[in-house]
Amino acid sequence: MMSNTGRLRLEHVRIARAEFGLPDDFEYSVIIKYPQYFRLFDAQETRNKYIEVVEKDPSLSVCAIEKLREIEYREKGIDAEDIRFSFIVNFPPGFKIGKYYRIAVWKWQRVPYWSPYEDVSGYDLRSLEAQKRMEKRAVAVIHELLSLTVEKKITLERIAHFRMAMNLPNKLKEFLLQHQGIFYISTRGNHGKLHTVFLREAYKKGELIEPNDLYLARRKLAELVLISPRKAKVDRELVSYHRDWEDDERGHIRRDHVENSFEDFGGGNTIGQEDRGVDGDMNSDMGGDYDSD
Repeated sequence: MMSNTGRLRLEHVRIARAEFGLPDDFEYSVIIKYPQYFRLFDAQETRNKYIEVVEKDPSLSVCAIEKLREIEYREKGIDAEDIRFSFIVNFPPGFKIGKYYRIAVWKWQRVPYWSPYEDVSGYDLRSLEAQKRMEKRAVAVIHELLSLTVEKKITLERIAHFRMAMNLPNKLKEFLLQHQGIFYISTRGNHGKLHTVFLREAYKKGELIEPNDLYLARRKLAELVLISPRKAKVDRELVSYHRDWEDDERGHIRRDHVENSFEDFGGGNTIGQEDRGVDGDMNSDMGGDYDSD
């Protein structure tokens, strides 16, 4: 439903099936089994198989970040306009937050954007304002893509498979590094050549804040296999999140969860304070203050 053509290549979904919790035979057990929801067809121009949604359900077109904002509206009485287009931002310790950077983030948080599920084919995207909206929409698309995964993470290489279908930037790594408060990139695995993108807000000290049953089952299986590490070579990532997040690029992008608040950005004297690095956790929010502990 986030595809600009309403369809995705079957092979691209197959490659990322584990991340999205799909069974190995999803082509038959999900796609073909439910023709009222999906259609599988061969593209004549490329001879590739594609998956297409037969009928879009409006209730499924609500992004995870929008649901979180709705909770804040109801439970905390936050003004909807203040966080209407904002994302949760958790900067890593050691990340320098200067006065002008704070102001830039404050402005960016309030830039409107089109929903990842909205069809933008009919819009004129040539203006500077439209380009800013599309850039922020790309952040929202990747945020939603990660939210749909079992472990709120996926490799950068697999995100790249959906780049053209979802209007994502060509240089994905550079783009994500511009939004380190929202995404975390780990280079562990395959001698540093494998890049895994994590959704920062979903983790606390290397652990999923809201683990699901499939995630817990995978961890348990990995722990059982690793009882005899000499007899099996498996990816230790599932059972070593805490160590990885602490050791990976220490002092640059280490993940410490920050309790989220939704107070107005720039409150008090934060903008006028002297620029400084962040030694500990940062209180970050959807357009809220960025203070050091």
